[in-house]
Amino acid sequence: MDEDGERKPEVQTTYGSTGTPPVYTLNEFYTKIGFGNAQRLYWSILTIAVFMDEIEQAMLGLIIPFLRCEWHLTLAFEGCIMTAVFAFYGIAGLITGKLSDKFGRKRVLYITLTILLISAVGSATSHDKWAFLFFRALTGAAMGANFAVVISFTCELAESNKRALGVTFIIFWTKVALFVTVVLAYLLLNILGWRAFILVISSPLILAVILIYFLPESPRFLLVSGQKKEAKKVLRKMAKLNKKEVEDEFELDGAVSEDRGEISMLLIPEYRRETVLLSVTYFGNILIFLSFLLFLPLALNSGFCGGSGKTATYECREMKQESLFRISVATSGTVIGLIVAFIFVDMIGRVSGLRVFSIGLVLSLASLFKCVNITITTVLLFFVEFFASGQNVIIWIIILELYPTVCRTTAMGFINLWGKIGGVLGCVVVYVFYYWNSALVIGVYFIVSGIVLVASLFYNKETKDIQLADTLQLIND
Repeated sequence: MDEDGERKPEVQTTYGSTGTPPVYTLNEFYTKIGFGNAQRLYWSILTIAVFMDEIEQAMLGLIIPFLRCEWHLTLAFEGCIMTAVFAFYGIAGLITGKLSDKFGRKRVLYITLTILLISAVGSATSHDKWAFLFFRALTGAAMGANFAVVISFTCELAESNKRALGVTFIIFWTKVALFVTVVLAYLLLNILGWRAFILVISSPLILAVILIYFLPESPRFLLVSGQKKEAKKVLRKMAKLNKKEVEDEFELDGAVSEDRGEISMLLIPEYRRETVLLSVTYFGNILIFLSFLLFLPLALNSGFCGGSGKTATYECREMKQESLFRISVATSGTVIGLIVAFIFVDMIGRVSGLRVFSIGLVLSLASLFKCVNITITTVLLFFVEFFASGQNVIIWIIILELYPTVCRTTAMGFINLWGKIGGVLGCVVVYVFYYWNSALVIGVYFIVSGIVLVASLFYNKETKDIQLADTLQLIND
């Protein structure tokens, strides 16, 4: 500490003249032990959880045509299935975000992954459409809970200059999972049938549940919840895994907060404007991004011709191999877009990166109004996925860096809720408009992307290279 009582920026690594143990903030300790095996191991375990989330989510749009034929689903019931998934996703994300800020990341994650495993098996063995609807709603609830907790957990395990890498690493694998699901569907879905296909691609959930059991709790959560002894135990283990020497005795400097996980924290003057703008931005991004999981199989399996206004026929039509291949090509844009976005945000900043990808999304959607051949349409759909995916990861990086530990997953859950409301409306748009006039679907996407662009232009709080805050007091100071 200096004469004014403020902490000096350098890391203290030796005992002082009085023989007292050194005192670290978490950011200082993470700098001391560096980035190494601990982060790689813990991030990899967390990756499996969100990887399986995305598989369960992506799979639904691919098997819907099979359900339509087997159970003679009506258009309205198909819409109910998709709506239930996204609705419960948003609600559960908000609830479990608050719970994980109060009771810990690991405990909530272990429970929700177990629920996801149960719901996957239940979906595959459903005897009728109502049982399937129930288990898909349960799946949505588990996915919403997992994602918010995993992203926050990942961000809290490394120093500030590795946060964007951590978030991008996790979300990268969600996009890979989306692509892998489509590829596996291309290879196996018509061979195995939809029930066996669900069981096969959901089987890694067993491994995820086992590994999460052995994952330590987030040191940041332990510190703000007053569990300093447990936090130091986890940090010593991380230092050992990173092969870094630390003192036998050290202290952690961090405020304890009993007020955690309150939505009101997101609306204090320091955050109110940003919370509103990020909610609008994420609402629009997810309306487009998630409903595209439903739109792509419909468009590429039924002769979509841009925004020409061509009417598609609602009928029992199983997925053709050619259609699954084109879906794979278009979906690859999610992976490539995420990688490019990660490079961009570390070069030009979060705010500028968000604006660039928002402009790109508007332009790529505008290009879909022209009726062209199926190959060019597939390329244009690739670019929509590219810019929507990049926009998505930048939003998450901003959210994680902006809010303190005491309300970080609450913020994720709250903003994620608005995103899933967008996802529900996106499904309604696809199901109501696609079989009536395909131009209306593209028109809605274009208008929403314009709103997101405006919101991104108003957002101006840069978070690149800032230290993560743990409490509201640190923000106010």
